[in-house]
Amino acid sequence: MGQINSTNLPNYVPDAPGVGGKQRASESAGATSAALEMPQDDMQLTKLSSVLNSLKKGATVMRNQVSQVMSAVRSGSYQVDALAVSRSIVGDSLAQH
Repeated sequence: MGQINSTNLPNYVPDAPGVGGKQRASESAGATSAALEMPQDDMQLTKLSSVLNSLKKGATVMRNQVSQVMSAVRSGSYQVDALAVSRSIVGDSLAQH
């Protein structure tokens, strides 16, 4: 999976500000009143691609952490702090009532 950005979009989708390479819809279809609203669409696509990339990075970090814990459990080197676990169980139990 590659980075999500406006350069991955088809030719008929306008570019994000500052990104070149694709022909804008208003240039290929003529300037219409609907084409004048494209900069807002560009901004929304740019924000969306930024959010999706952040989620992707977070998922990668989480996947790496889970892999490390799984390896530690399999090898028998994973150590649990019994006092911390018991405090957490009691705290959650008291918070529910």
